Amino acid sequence: MPKAKFVPFDSVNHEERRPGVVLTSLVDGGTGATQISSGVAEFAAGASAPTHYHDAEESVIVIEGEGLIVINGAEHIVRPNDAAFISPGAHHSIANHGEQPFKISWTYASIDWSTTQIE
Repeated sequence: MPKAKFVPFDSVNHEERRPGVVLTSLVDGGTGATQISSGVAEFAAGASAPTHYHDAEESVIVIEGEGLIVINGAEHIVRPNDAAFISPGAHHSIANHGEQPFKISWTYASIDWSTTQIE
């Protein structure tokens, strides 16, 4: 059975995947998880993640700021504490819709998820 583990935010890598978008993986196979992965994504003003899909279920919860999440063509303005469930294969994108930083928490129902870009 995996051991429970505390993961300080400052103890992990913060990777700028595209200009203005920083991804931080906090829970994954490296921390002992066997079925989930989770972390935080921070979007600077004007930054976005283009349309893509995953091979695992995803949960997104807005932590701060205002964003635009598009899921299978449906646009949603999101604010703190709003959430989205994104099924495997659902095309989606996320963008900072405001002038302040936009931060989300993400969770995948897998430690071996993949992302496929559409754009």
